[in-house]
Amino acid sequence: MLQKFLASTRVDLLAGQISCCLVAALVSGGAIAVDLSVAGHGGLDTNPHKLSSPLDPEVEPYTIADIKLSNRFENDLFFKGRSRHAFYPGDDRGDWSRTELDFGYRSKFEYAEKKFNYELSADWTDRDKNYVSRTTGEDATSNGESIVDRYDYVSTNLNAEISFRTEQKTRYRLRFQRRDKDYEDFSITGLSDYDYSHDRYRFDVEFRVADKHRIRAEIGKFEREYDDRRNDDLNGDEIPNSDREYDYDEYLLGYIYRPEKELQIRLELSSRDRSDNGVGYNDTTYDRLYLSGSKQLNEREFIGISLTYSDFAYDNRSFSGDESQEEDTFDNDGYRLRFDYREKLRLDGEENLTLIYAIEVIDYDSSDPRYRFNRELISIGIKYKII
Repeated sequence: MLQKFLASTRVDLLAGQISCCLVAALVSGGAIAVDLSVAGHGGLDTNPHKLSSPLDPEVEPYTIADIKLSNRFENDLFFKGRSRHAFYPGDDRGDWSRTELDFGYRSKFEYAEKKFNYELSADWTDRDKNYVSRTTGEDATSNGESIVDRYDYVSTNLNAEISFRTEQKTRYRLRFQRRDKDYEDFSITGLSDYDYSHDRYRFDVEFRVADKHRIRAEIGKFEREYDDRRNDDLNGDEIPNSDREYDYDEYLLGYIYRPEKELQIRLELSSRDRSDNGVGYNDTTYDRLYLSGSKQLNEREFIGISLTYSDFAYDNRSFSGDESQEEDTFDNDGYRLRFDYREKLRLDGEENLTLIYAIEVIDYDSSDPRYRFNRELISIGIKYKII
């Protein structure tokens, strides 16, 4: 497994990325506090491809290698980098990788006797994962040609945010994001192109209602334009010479309870409405509930648990039942429950080694039986902080 990881071409890519990060740290001037850590964990995955029960998904062992690099900062230049690679030795179709880089600048200024914080950044993500058909359980094809790289992409974001706090500790924040997302290209008749760009605006307010209680409210809006993707009519057929666009409206209400420094409970309710620029065939609503709790048990031990329930539904249609190669054509609702436990271990007189346990349970339903699935992941691993 280790040989496979070292042989991966993405390791060379990551090495180059880390070098760039270090150069950025030196350019920022002065002493730079850098964090570099590596982690590895492995376990069992009961359904790597999220297949329905009739396709008889098999339990597969897996391992994940993870490397992270960042600098600790308050103001000035900053960078973060992370690369993760998953390996399924019994079914390499489950292998995936995700590499992320983030560079930016953070500082402060005063205006009208108010102190503002601002941040400008650019981030880049490269994601690779095999597309296994939820209909057949085999590598996905279209018109007899393989499309296993259908959902591989490179995404670039340009970000800006500005915020300030009142004397009562209420925070106001405005954020902007310009995203360009480039999916794998195919020249297959009838296969749409996922490439898109969007401009996203979000405004949120977080205020304390009491010493241990905070409330956060957020609204957002963005428009997504596809490079070469058609709209659909009310029958789901593509409209020739049309250009698909989406308008999104986002809402979030959150509550944070922190009775002590070591304990935090968070609750979020959010909704996202999507409208297409055609007849509304692809209009959707996505509702989400998120609940989490974390506790620092002592200097060495940490425990966390989270529950996410979501409901994604089309407003003006139901699934047709025809075989489709578009993973966003089905409705679904379900939950994801995750439990984490971490313990720092002493190595050579230092606590740079952390033992990690995780259990995750996922269960989703859909109006189309092919997209009903459940999945459990159990893993154990270690994280080593190099610097």
